[in-house]
Amino acid sequence: MKNTILSAMIFGIIQINVHATIATQASSLKMVNEDLVLDQSQAVEWARDAKLVKTMCDAKHPLWQSFTPETITQGTNRSRAEICQQDGMMNWYEASAWISHLNQHEFLGYSNWRLPRTKQSDASCSYRFENEHSQEYFSFGHGCKNSEFSQLLFSSLGNQSKECRQDCLTKAGPFRNVSDAMYWSGTEVSFDSSLVGVFDIGANWQDAENKSSDLLHVWPVRSL
Repeated sequence: MKNTILSAMIFGIIQINVHATIATQASSLKMVNEDLVLDQSQAVEWARDAKLVKTMCDAKHPLWQSFTPETITQGTNRSRAEICQQDGMMNWYEASAWISHLNQHEFLGYSNWRLPRTKQSDASCSYRFENEHSQEYFSFGHGCKNSEFSQLLFSSLGNQSKECRQDCLTKAGPFRNVSDAMYWSGTEVSFDSSLVGVFDIGANWQDAENKSSDLLHVWPVRSL
């Protein structure tokens, strides 16, 4: 009988702790409106739609219709329709121009949109590359805990552990159209101007990609 009571008490404590953890995770994300989600743990707001370009393109949104990707220096010379056909993916110069376009038109009432940040030197990553000339490091691989993507994916949305290596996106919370693919960051590699940090949400993989040649997804975010 005593063991039964003790087990029940322990189980109750565990349940309380589990609910407290879930509540903490859930409370870090707050819907600001239908199109914007606040991550209180990072003091940043994310566009609710993680494929905003594709959604606006499909809807023939006026903001997308006023964007002229063919004129972007070091862009791909694709039309809006061609970008839409390729799931709204852009090279980094196009992504940066799109963010500037959002700011110019004060998307959702704000003019401080940017690309999410990774961290060039991050000891939590599984690998690092050292530039032999500058002795600077670029951190890449699995388990990078200090990017805004990783913080959102694991700490705020409560997905699998930071050691996850595949199918890491199981919970998208209030967000729409989150792709288990690679997204651009705004963190340029300081010792190679052709490269910029990227994050693969599905594989929990941080890396660097070429700004001109690679086509990736774009997820706008803004700091408070």
